[in-house]
Amino acid sequence: MAPILSRFQGSIVVLICGLSFSFGPLTFRSVEEADAWQYLFWRSSSVAILSIIIICLAGHNPFRAVAEAGKNQIIAGILMGALFTLFIVSLSRATAAFVLLMQCTSPFYAAFFSRIFLKESVDRKTLIAMIFSIFGIGIMVGGNLGSGDAIGITLAAILPIFLGGYTVLIRSAPIQDPGVPVVIGGITATIVSLIVSLPGPGLNVPVNDIMMGCIGGGILIGIFAPLWNYAHRFVPAADVSLLLISEIIAAPIWLWIWMNETPASTTLIGGGICLASVTWLTRQVARSTKNVSRFSKRIHGLYVGAAPIFKRPDLEKTNTETKGFQE
Repeated sequence: MAPILSRFQGSIVVLICGLSFSFGPLTFRSVEEADAWQYLFWRSSSVAILSIIIICLAGHNPFRAVAEAGKNQIIAGILMGALFTLFIVSLSRATAAFVLLMQCTSPFYAAFFSRIFLKESVDRKTLIAMIFSIFGIGIMVGGNLGSGDAIGITLAAILPIFLGGYTVLIRSAPIQDPGVPVVIGGITATIVSLIVSLPGPGLNVPVNDIMMGCIGGGILIGIFAPLWNYAHRFVPAADVSLLLISEIIAAPIWLWIWMNETPASTTLIGGGICLASVTWLTRQVARSTKNVSRFSKRIHGLYVGAAPIFKRPDLEKTNTETKGFQE
């Protein structure tokens, strides 16, 4: 049986996943000849393959898991495939600074969608951290926005909307295999990139580029994305998107270490503000759950934000048993 996490434990998992995702730009920057669509193909196909392997190792049938997935998980998987595509293509057509700045607005979309569909309110601590994080990101990239073509700018603007929607969909889905949306997302992006690449340059790229795609996809996403999905069940949607900013904070550091790209002083200052905001929020969450009993944390983790519009029959039995226990 999968472990039940407190909100603080779920927050730590999200932070770790964000740090793992932050190596993605490094692998994309390390390719030699592959264009965005070729890199996307190898990245997405490796995500799908490794996710299927992990589901099999867990003793589940991946085909049955996908077939039994609820509507929300299937839609979330398609959205994940769209996120893969939007991120890589927008990076190739607009400046990285602009794409990252747009991505940092996802907590606001997640808060908006979760308020409408999950009836989750954004507490004062999260709102304060969100404001300071956006301020820090603005300092990081404000002087380096540059320009991009209309398609790149449009895709970058759509990216945070999809990310916020994905967060809410995963949080609202019944408890099933968290690897299912990753499989669907990987297959979706693979098909799209295949359709674009085959009539053009094809898929013939250097071995190094294939390896970078597989590392950036199969290892960094195929392993950690299911964990990220699982943590959604115990952390409010706005917090998940906010904590994922750790990806944007860490990405310039890895480029600094391995690619000798020295970050500007504004990057360090803005990143420090973002890091302080996320750290502060995590500490506040830890304090708020410090004195909560183990039983209470289980109920909070499973039920916070559940809305009638998203029925979770797999939890109704637990809810009934809980009422009986409390009585």
